[in-house]
Amino acid sequence: MWEKIKKFMNHERYQTISVFLVLIFLGIVYGCESKVDSVRYPGQRISRAQFEIEVNTFLQEAEIRADQLNTQDELKAVLFEVGTMTAQGGTFNPLGVITTIAGILGIGAVTDNVRKRRDIKKWESRTTTAKNS
Repeated sequence: MWEKIKKFMNHERYQTISVFLVLIFLGIVYGCESKVDSVRYPGQRISRAQFEIEVNTFLQEAEIRADQLNTQDELKAVLFEVGTMTAQGGTFNPLGVITTIAGILGIGAVTDNVRKRRDIKKWESRTTTAKNS
C-alpha cells in the first residue's frame, strides 16, 4: 500500500506539492484568527471582537469625561452669572441661590444617571458577548 502511495506521489510530484500547499494555505486562512496588540494592555494580543469592545469602551470613557468637563463649565458659568447679578443688583437673592443650587444638583443627577446607564449597557454587552462566545 505504501509503495503505491509513494509511486503515485513520485509520479504526480508537483500536483501533490501544490495540494499540500493549498491545504496549508487554507488552514492558515480559515484556522488562524487575526490578532492585534491590545490598546489597553500592551503585550497582549486580542481578536477583532475584543478590539472592538476595547475601542467602544474607550469611546464611552471619553464621552463620560467630556460630559464631566461640560458639567464643570456649566457650573462655573452659573456661579459667574449669580456673582454678576449679585454685584449689579447689590442685594443677595436667597431664592435665586436656592434655584441655582437646585439646577446644579439636577444637572449632576442627570449626568450621573447617564453614566450609570452607559455602565449598565457596557456590562450587559460584555455578558451577552461572553454568552455568545
